Amino acid sequence: MNTAQTIIATGFDISALTAAPADPATFNVDLIFNADGDAVSGLICVGKNSHQYQEITKTIRAENLKRGARTGTAIDTKTDEGAALAVDLSNENAKRIALAVTVGWFGFTSAGAPAPFDKNLIKAGFDSRPTWVDAVTAGLEKDANFSKLLPKASSTSPATSSNG
Repeated sequence: MNTAQTIIATGFDISALTAAPADPATFNVDLIFNADGDAVSGLICVGKNSHQYQEITKTIRAENLKRGARTGTAIDTKTDEGAALAVDLSNENAKRIALAVTVGWFGFTSAGAPAPFDKNLIKAGFDSRPTWVDAVTAGLEKDANFSKLLPKASSTSPATSSNG
């Protein structure tokens, strides 16, 4: 049963929408695996409802609007140069989003000891291993990573509608 089916089957407590925000849901992005295929290193990321995601996407949208206003035209993707520029911007924006939502890591070491989380090292990893950006992006798109069910309300009365 997928997340949507589970929500339908168990119900969603609508009061959760107005409750004080909890810590954002996180998910692991497995990057390095041992010989048995078990993840040994990876990233810990927050999702699209997080402050980090909302802020970076707002910044990117504002930059795109300003760029369009300065040039007065959209990027001409019919030309090789324009298409290359559009791809470069898309890749750079994906990397910026991946970096913004990465809030931790697991399994990374330095001189045999657990390495403290460092955004600069993550950026270097994204620069040298673009597939890591793809893995974070795929995790952001996977709804099951963030659609955690909340406990059902303990109300014993049937649900009613105020829409008469």
